[in-house]
Amino acid sequence: MRTRLFWMVALGLPLLLIGGSPSLGQAGEAEQKAQAPAKAEQAAEPAKEAPEAAKTPEKTERPVAAKKPAGLVGTVVAVTPGSKTLVVDVPQGKATLRIGAEVTDRTRIREGSKKASLAELKEGERVRINFRRVATGDEALSVDILRAAKS
Repeated sequence: MRTRLFWMVALGLPLLLIGGSPSLGQAGEAEQKAQAPAKAEQAAEPAKEAPEAAKTPEKTERPVAAKKPAGLVGTVVAVTPGSKTLVVDVPQGKATLRIGAEVTDRTRIREGSKKASLAELKEGERVRINFRRVATGDEALSVDILRAAKS
C-alpha cells in the first residue's frame, strides 16, 4: 500500500507542478466534461449582473464618429456605359489590384465639387473609388476624378 502511494505521489507531483494532470481514466474524463457546463453557467451569471450595472447612472462617452473610407486610388482601365461598369487598376506594391465595379443610380461620381457621369470618365484618368462587396460582385459607392487623362 505504501509503495503504491509513493509511486502515485512521485509520478503525480511533477505533472502537477508543470501544469499537466495525471491520467484520470474514463471516469475522470466524464467528470471534466460534466464540469464544462457549470463553467458556462458561471460565465452567464456575470452577464445577468451587467444589465443591473447598466441601470446605474454612469458617465456616458460620446459615440465615436465613423471614419469615412479613404478609398483606393487607381487608374481607369475601362468604362462601359452600356453595362454600367467601371474597371480600375490600383497599384499595391509590386502587384496591381483590378476592381471591376458596377455603377448604380446611388453611385456618386464627382470631378472636384461638380457632379459627373459615367460617360464622362475616360481611360487613363486617376480616380479614387469606394466600393463594397455585394452578392453580384462589387458595387461602386463613389468615384472621385482626381485629374484629367494623360494625352
